[in-house]
Amino acid sequence: MLVGVKILVIIALMGGLIAYMGDKLGTKVGKRRMSLFGLRPKHTSIIVTIVTGLLVAAATVGVLTITSQSVRTALFGMDQLRADMKQLNDEVAAKTQELIRGQALLEQNKQELAERMAEIEQIRKEVDATKAELASAQAAKDATAAELATLQASYDEVSKKLADLEATRAKMEAHIKDLQATQEQLQNGIIHLREGTILFQVDQLLAQAVVRPGLSEEDSQAAIKNIIDDTNKLVLHRLGIEDQGQAVVYVDRQNIEVATQKLNSAKTPMVVQVVAAGNIIAGEPAVAVIQVYPQQFIYKNGEVIHSAVMDGGPNAQSAMLQFLKQVNEKARAKGIIPDSLSGDIGTIPGDDLFTAIRRVATIHGKVHVEAYVDGDTYSSGPVHLKLRITQMPVFNDKAKMPAY
Repeated sequence: MLVGVKILVIIALMGGLIAYMGDKLGTKVGKRRMSLFGLRPKHTSIIVTIVTGLLVAAATVGVLTITSQSVRTALFGMDQLRADMKQLNDEVAAKTQELIRGQALLEQNKQELAERMAEIEQIRKEVDATKAELASAQAAKDATAAELATLQASYDEVSKKLADLEATRAKMEAHIKDLQATQEQLQNGIIHLREGTILFQVDQLLAQAVVRPGLSEEDSQAAIKNIIDDTNKLVLHRLGIEDQGQAVVYVDRQNIEVATQKLNSAKTPMVVQVVAAGNIIAGEPAVAVIQVYPQQFIYKNGEVIHSAVMDGGPNAQSAMLQFLKQVNEKARAKGIIPDSLSGDIGTIPGDDLFTAIRRVATIHGKVHVEAYVDGDTYSSGPVHLKLRITQMPVFNDKAKMPAY
């Protein structure tokens, strides 16, 4: 921009200077009436003016040619410029053809891309469908596996129950054999009942022991076995048999298992009693039953079990027997294990009982009787009784009898 302004300024200055000089020269030629080439002065001044204009044009072209590459190219390189333009046009045409071919190829590629995208979309849909089928198959597989696990668990449970039933069947068969043997023994016992001597009556206590709690299953089995062995020795002694290894006491196997389980699960001391299941006759096997009860502290020494007021006199014996019956009932209700044969809960010396009856019989009026415990007593018993007899004071009608 700045160069163009400078060129214009130079052209203007040169044109003005040449015009000025031409004007001065024309003026002088006119004043002096100069003639050029024999022409008239007027024509000479015209020629000077024309020459001056040509000089202005030539100077302008010269300046432009010197200062502008474009002017030089226009004046002297037009043919080369045309050739270059033709070459460029040919190149543009070639590039245009290439562009057209490229656009056609691009359109073809776009179409192929669209087809590939459609194929990809179809493949994606097929993949999604395959994934859905795979998920469904996996779910079916998981369901089948869960069902198989359930069936396996059911099979294991049924197998366990079958094994338990087989074990129960074996126990029942053994129990049936024991019962058959017991039945045979009882039948033989009935046959020989009139001929034999009854050593122990049915429900009679053969042996008794207290077993501590916290035993394992093996220790519980050993404790039951020891009690049965001791009972066997007792019966052998009563039978007069010296061979201590001979087994004469028989206990049902299921009864032994139940007793063992009670000892194994006990949290407190337990009383184990061996009771005759039937009359035990000399020369016959002794069938017994094991009974297990909790061992509990019931009475402390001197504790009163029962007290009552009765009439003295000739009915003393029946009154005392009724009193002892009430003592027996109260002790049983408190937790004392009664004798399996007699149902009694304890003992009282015969002399003490007869003495108490005689004393009550000799008293005229009301008698206060107390039954108390002689020594600390547990549920296994027996209760050792003592009697305390007190004659009640006699009051007149205005006095009040003390309450007991």
